[in-house]
Amino acid sequence: MQKREIFWWVLAGILGLILVALIVGYISYSRMVVKPNKPQTESLLLPTATPTPDPLAPYSILLLGYGGAGHEGGFLTDSIMVAKIRPRDEEIDLISVPRDLWVKIPLNDEESINKKINEVFYIGMDDKRYSNKKVEFTGRAGGGELAKKVIGEVLGFKIDYFASIDFDGFIKIIDNLGGIKIKVSKTFDDPKYPIEANINDTCGKTDEEVTVLTATMSGEKLEDQFPCRYENLHFDRGWQHMDGTTALKFARSRHSPTDGGDFNRAERQKLVANAVKDRVINIGFISKIVPTVKILSRHIMTDIDFTTMNELVIRLPQLSEYKIISLTLTDKNVLTHGVATTGQFILQPKLGENNWEEVHKFIENKGIATSSAIIEGQN
Repeated sequence: MQKREIFWWVLAGILGLILVALIVGYISYSRMVVKPNKPQTESLLLPTATPTPDPLAPYSILLLGYGGAGHEGGFLTDSIMVAKIRPRDEEIDLISVPRDLWVKIPLNDEESINKKINEVFYIGMDDKRYSNKKVEFTGRAGGGELAKKVIGEVLGFKIDYFASIDFDGFIKIIDNLGGIKIKVSKTFDDPKYPIEANINDTCGKTDEEVTVLTATMSGEKLEDQFPCRYENLHFDRGWQHMDGTTALKFARSRHSPTDGGDFNRAERQKLVANAVKDRVINIGFISKIVPTVKILSRHIMTDIDFTTMNELVIRLPQLSEYKIISLTLTDKNVLTHGVATTGQFILQPKLGENNWEEVHKFIENKGIATSSAIIEGQN
């Protein structure tokens, strides 16, 4: 698979929904755009001329996937990827960030909290519980703005834009494409895939029994006491046709004894990405998506304004020829496993909590600075 084709997915898959809305019309697109709140300030400086933007300046887009309404932890991000486009070098860095990474999250200039990175978007979206946030981290754009800041600090560069899609939008786009075909590399089972409708089911236990179990157990031992909350997923090796719901389960599965964990899940998400790209090219993306743009607009958020998105559309033919470098932050390069003070199993930098120096070097040098770095499929 050519890396330029993977880039076509990045914009034509997740951002493709946004591009279609742009083509259909500004009204549909405007429903997806969220504008950050700005602090009220008075400037005593005289206005200055706006410098001409450099057409070859690098820019980056944060891509987020999350559950959405009706899902437990609806605004916890299940997938985090950053595309850094560098026109001068004709290269694009695609960086996958694991959701269990432990980070410092600034609420305002004086206060910060430590949480997993998949909670950042949620914290930005929750103005009631986190009422002490800076104004730019509030409102509909708060989640994206806070995620851009925190993830940018982890990676060592400013993130310009974000685009997010929830699970229902993901399912609808794949179903509207008629499903996708994925070549599963090996047969595997996941005995603990959560059933959304049963997430709080007591599985026949009394309230007293649940209280005792919750007080004396945690983690997998506690999960084992409530088998009705989970279903067993099974995927056979070889080519499989998947509808939206099945593809989502395939991409989210993380409890397989033989193929579990966040890093294996990241690889499956790439398989789904390539499959969507192939389907889009084969059947004609626009004709399939246009009928559901109004529905899909409820499942997408972005801060890419109409003018900027129009420029991205114009650039697509050039960008599709760029060299793609795919980088994944893992425990095989710059991260290590740890346990937070809360008892959670987490990932953190090998140099210590919130020390991102080695991560920055890894990104700057495309993984060359670290002998075990993962650089996948360069042209």
